[in-house]
Amino acid sequence: MKIAIQGIKGSNHYKALTELFGETDVEALECMTFQKLVQAIISDECEKGVMAIENSIAGSILPNYRLILDHDLQVTAEHYLNISHNLVALTGQKLEDLKEVRSHQMALHQCSHFFGNHSHIHLVEDVDTALPAQQLAEQRLFGVGALVPKGTAELYNLKVIVEDVQNYSANETRFVVIEKLGNSIKEVNKATLKFEIAHESGSLANVLNVMADHGLNLTKIQSIPIPEEVWKYAFIVDVAFTSLEHFQDAFKAISNLSINPTCVGQYKSGKS
Repeated sequence: MKIAIQGIKGSNHYKALTELFGETDVEALECMTFQKLVQAIISDECEKGVMAIENSIAGSILPNYRLILDHDLQVTAEHYLNISHNLVALTGQKLEDLKEVRSHQMALHQCSHFFGNHSHIHLVEDVDTALPAQQLAEQRLFGVGALVPKGTAELYNLKVIVEDVQNYSANETRFVVIEKLGNSIKEVNKATLKFEIAHESGSLANVLNVMADHGLNLTKIQSIPIPEEVWKYAFIVDVAFTSLEHFQDAFKAISNLSINPTCVGQYKSGKS
């Protein structure tokens, strides 16, 4: 099975892919942008994609929600990956030798405390967490480091200069598996919904009360702009449930209270 990821081998997306599907049963289609990842799915270049959707520190990745919604993709699984960032460079380099460190902007953001204490290092944003490591190894770049996931240094024969430089040790990224509509998932206990509500007092409260009345556990609520309507927002919610029938009844009731309701996906929770 070919599955699209953002980034290359050694990236957090690659780690999430292998933890979800194993290393031997799938082929990673490496995409440098999330837009290319989505395009690979809708053009049938691959069946599925693994996409980061939120981080426990940095929050939601709203552009990725928009990509899923705009292309009518569905969420069919989720996975939580523990995030650790190692500072790596060519063998023989020390921390004081580094003038520049490259990584994805999200990784750099999650390690701001460390680099705030090492102001001599210039931070450079890249499209991926593993690509800078590959470039360091291939181009033999001295004075340049990379901020990479744990295990990536070994893939490219680099030296770990400092381990676990992230701001907080409890750091997870939630990844979702996305694919075209029409695939049914068995043993579901979680769903992602999108809806809009009228600008009237109590509109959102009415929807939330329906969820509670049907035994749904609201695990996330996120507002997202509606591009064609200035200063208007839709809501994306994740709900967990023990009965699919209760969820289906709740979604019917929510549909009567909201505008443009959509079930973005039903899947099994990534939390045991």
